[in-house]
Amino acid sequence: MKKILLSAFAMLLAVTANAQNFTVEKLQSPLGVQTEAFGAHKAPAKANIAANQRLVGYFDTDDCDNYVGVQQLPGNSKVAIALTADDLAPYYGKKIAGVRFNLAQSETSTGVFVENVKIKNGAITENTAIVTSDKSVTSAAGAKNTGEWHEVMFDNKVEITSSFETLFVGYCYKQKSNNYPVGVNSKVDGPFFLYTNISSAQGGTGEAWYAINSGGNGLAIQLIVEGDFAPNSVQPLDFGKFVITKGKSKNVAVDFRNIGSKFTSIDYTIALDGKAGAEQHLDFGKDFGVGGTHTVEIPFAADSKIGTSTVTLTVTKVNGVENANAIKTATGTLYTVEREFVKRSVVEEGTGTDCGYCPRGHVAMHNMHNLYGDQFIGIALHQRSSMDPMYNVSYNLGFPSFPQCMVNRSNDFWDPYEQMPAVLKASLNEIALAEVTVAGTFADEDTKVNATASVESLVAGDYDIAFMLTADGLTGKTTSWKQQNYFCKGHSGNPYKSKSSMPEDIQFLWDKGSSYYATYNDVLIASSYVSDKNKATLPTLVANGTVSSEYTLKMPTKVALKKAIKLDQVYVVAVLLDKKTGAIVNAGRARVTGSTGIEDVTTGTEATVVARYTVNGVQVSAPVKGVNILKMSDGTTRKVLVK
Repeated sequence: MKKILLSAFAMLLAVTANAQNFTVEKLQSPLGVQTEAFGAHKAPAKANIAANQRLVGYFDTDDCDNYVGVQQLPGNSKVAIALTADDLAPYYGKKIAGVRFNLAQSETSTGVFVENVKIKNGAITENTAIVTSDKSVTSAAGAKNTGEWHEVMFDNKVEITSSFETLFVGYCYKQKSNNYPVGVNSKVDGPFFLYTNISSAQGGTGEAWYAINSGGNGLAIQLIVEGDFAPNSVQPLDFGKFVITKGKSKNVAVDFRNIGSKFTSIDYTIALDGKAGAEQHLDFGKDFGVGGTHTVEIPFAADSKIGTSTVTLTVTKVNGVENANAIKTATGTLYTVEREFVKRSVVEEGTGTDCGYCPRGHVAMHNMHNLYGDQFIGIALHQRSSMDPMYNVSYNLGFPSFPQCMVNRSNDFWDPYEQMPAVLKASLNEIALAEVTVAGTFADEDTKVNATASVESLVAGDYDIAFMLTADGLTGKTTSWKQQNYFCKGHSGNPYKSKSSMPEDIQFLWDKGSSYYATYNDVLIASSYVSDKNKATLPTLVANGTVSSEYTLKMPTKVALKKAIKLDQVYVVAVLLDKKTGAIVNAGRARVTGSTGIEDVTTGTEATVVARYTVNGVQVSAPVKGVNILKMSDGTTRKVLVK
């Protein structure tokens, strides 16, 4: 599903009489999420559709694990997904039969709709109703964060044609100041469209369609399509970029949209830059069944030459019979390399000592260090209050609330405990087209750090580099160092009713009191940013070459912070930035060395993960669900729970 018209920072896009663009600046992160101790999710209902029907949406399963609302905008509302021409192309000639959606407990929908929307220069220029139903449905009462799937069918079935540019598919409901009606899937992202009334005082233009920050959630809405479907019809979906070392092969996850009635095997060819290889056969060993989108590992071989190749996958047969789908090909980009680079991801967390929910974020950052070792780089930005002894605003990412975080500066803000771990895990699966190696040395009696970074790259181009200093083990004895804690017993802001209802890793906060002396890690203490302007520079990257950068960072001079810093726990971080998007491409982190004031300091680096095992003693290369046993570089072992 392509992302269209979605801003990660604010609500965008309205339908106005003259179709002008505008940005709403006063409702940044408008979605409220209904959760209570992670909520008890109701078992998903199976789709009540006929054999000649298929589901089309951001996902086509029964998954729905959260419920959201925009309490700031009460009133009659509509919510919709956007299906593009690419999404609809496999269904040309079929008919729109109905809408399937998940609605929260005790909530009512007063109708469903499908609208054809035309968009030009980021604005809706035309909006035409295709088919509607005013049938009312209500979800049964239940526990918080539960709901039901509903299917509302149309009396008038409209054929899907190439004249549809984008279809809005959704339902009507009533937004209140305290409800969370809209079902979503937190594992699937996609554009989130809301028809509501936003006043000019709130930055809107009245009653109109708006695209809002989805918070990484995909709406649980699906179009029900009806027609005659060939039994052996599969469409492969584009599979992005991947890296393979020269002379080797790699399994790459490819999504296949099954339009047919069963899916047990495929025959396919792979072409590199237009030169197709021999037809290959892959038997899945099971039948995926009717419809659905399924992920299959396809083996790809490296090219014979170093560099970039366009890869085309063509599905020639399905279940041993010629593929009946009109769209038989999908593409990706292969980077054939001498060696693969290590991908490291950066989580920048907005936090503060006066933030009562921030202890949960501290735990999440600690967990990620344990899970991913040096592939995780944490930077804690204490920016909520100038009374915080670790307060630092050398650069500001615009956190709308605290705690919030960004992963590799990829636009969206995430809850560091509930959402960030999944986003981080996904980011580590992205390919690294460059590798960053960084080092730092204390200078001028430990008042400065001379930082150096080298960037080895597979591609040429202009990129930026930024440097940061972080510190672990910060603590103090004055009240300004105390961390506020809303998760303690008896606090009115605690979302948990008992210690036993809390996730195990944060249960210690129950007994900590409303504030406690904490030890802070990953704290930003200096950077190459001056008043939000990055002063570090980087030469143009050279394909299959290395460039370097140097920068001198000043250590803090504020007495309280300076006194708390342990020089053997100061780290230098270098992040490689895409100049166009601002996203972090890759990064490196190392302990700063060479202090004249450090005694009896271990010369090695911090402990990292050197091996990972399941509870059964089987070694694995990546985190697996359940208990993982980690062997660390310092000889110790740790047990971590991967959810």
